[in-house]
Amino acid sequence: MFTGLHNPAGLLAALLLVICSVLPSMEVIATDGKGHFVCFVYHRFDDDRYPSTNIPVSDFRAQLAYLKQNNFTVWTMGEAVEALTAGIEIPTRTVVLTIDDGYLSFYENGLPLLREFGYPATVYINTANVGNPDYLDWEQIRKISEQGIEIGNHSHGHGHFLDITDSNERKERFWSDLITSQLVFFDSLGFSPDLYSYPYGEYDEVMAQGLREAGFISAAAQYSGVIYHGTNLFELPRYPMGGPFATLKGFIQKSQMLPIQVISKRPEGIVMTENPPVMEIIFRSDCVNTEHIQCFVNGERNCVTEMQEGPEQVRIRVMSRDLLPGRRSLYTITAPSKNGKGWCWFSHVWVNTEVAEE
Repeated sequence: MFTGLHNPAGLLAALLLVICSVLPSMEVIATDGKGHFVCFVYHRFDDDRYPSTNIPVSDFRAQLAYLKQNNFTVWTMGEAVEALTAGIEIPTRTVVLTIDDGYLSFYENGLPLLREFGYPATVYINTANVGNPDYLDWEQIRKISEQGIEIGNHSHGHGHFLDITDSNERKERFWSDLITSQLVFFDSLGFSPDLYSYPYGEYDEVMAQGLREAGFISAAAQYSGVIYHGTNLFELPRYPMGGPFATLKGFIQKSQMLPIQVISKRPEGIVMTENPPVMEIIFRSDCVNTEHIQCFVNGERNCVTEMQEGPEQVRIRVMSRDLLPGRRSLYTITAPSKNGKGWCWFSHVWVNTEVAEE
């Protein structure tokens, strides 16, 4: 099994040799079409040692039962991305279930419920931890893959790439990690994934471009939001289902969310260059009741906003009233739909690289 490669030229050659025949290099964008879907991200199942990323099995069962009772369509991430890129209409109630890291508790406690309800899922694996205590081993990963669970790449070493300030060094380190993981996948499973999930949900355009060049078709983040035809496929939002967020009520509410369709946002990146950061967003106004727009910072109504409304679009400027103390913070905008039958949602994550991961 490959454990690492260190020559940049060798890295590129190895990638081309091993995975480019499997993953054609292409620029993928979501084309115009109808519909949207909500994606959820899970980590641990019935593992009380880590409450912030855990969901009790009873709550997971209740969520799956809700999907079944209300005739939801459940896709893998690959199926959803295919619909986005082909402009295929998405069924009215569609969700995608994803699991990050490949913890053993998914195999023991989450997978049996997916089998019971007949639902697929996409599991993103960070290859360095495979076979370690509390993680899936390669035999288990092969088994779940054969049973219809889709396998994605969650990096090799699960590192904080944004902490590397020099962009050239960051690109080289990211490529090294990416190629190592793809070779390990190929060596262990006979294929390399074309779906990626950013470690800690942290990313930038250097990383996204590297994935495009390597033939990946999408990359998932960890901030909340609704995916629609027009979403950037290399920063796909997902609602977290762990700790206090992993309730049936919250799951139901988020499964019914509508997208705020963004035309542009400034700045484009997620790394904070000032604190608090200022963000300007232009979005379509055809489905948003702008009289009742709400803004939140990390779940609290602690925003300063300025808004200009035009005939077809809205420009809103958002800033936190206070400094953002943590490594990752979230600006969220919500509004009722114009027809009053739903709520629309947009979030943007900020990463303060000067704050170390706790």
